[in-house]
Amino acid sequence: MEIFKCEYNCQQKYDHFNNILKNEVNIPVTITELCHANIGWFTDKEICKESMLNQWSQDASFGVYFLWHKEDYCSVHDLFIMRALYIGKGNVFKRIQEHFKHKNFSEEMIVYFTYYELENRKAKYVEQLFLDFFDIKHNKSENTGTDELVMYFTQNEVD
Repeated sequence: MEIFKCEYNCQQKYDHFNNILKNEVNIPVTITELCHANIGWFTDKEICKESMLNQWSQDASFGVYFLWHKEDYCSVHDLFIMRALYIGKGNVFKRIQEHFKHKNFSEEMIVYFTYYELENRKAKYVEQLFLDFFDIKHNKSENTGTDELVMYFTQNEVD
């Protein structure tokens, strides 16, 4: 029986980050739950002049949100490797619409987003915690982290 090894780190759990979320932020959520909630997508404006965001619920959701690029695929675990492009907080759909209008995502073409609803003060803390740990491509201010933020999504999550 041949055992296949994964060339990615698909089983990474971010335990240290999860402990900080639990102990400092005092919210019962893990990094995986934050990054996998409420998944949607939009295209770069060079592909389609409209963001296509009207396909998703456009309520007044407030919290922390992530923009992702589907970078590769792990055939060992049947997971897509998603690299974080941006983390932010605020009124989710208003902010994502602004990113569509003002950021260049022509290299990525399709941008996935996820968001987790949180109160403003907790969203601020969570956003800064991510920026302290992770170097996220399109975040410029207060982005002192050095690790890459990568999550692994199933086929169902990216469809």
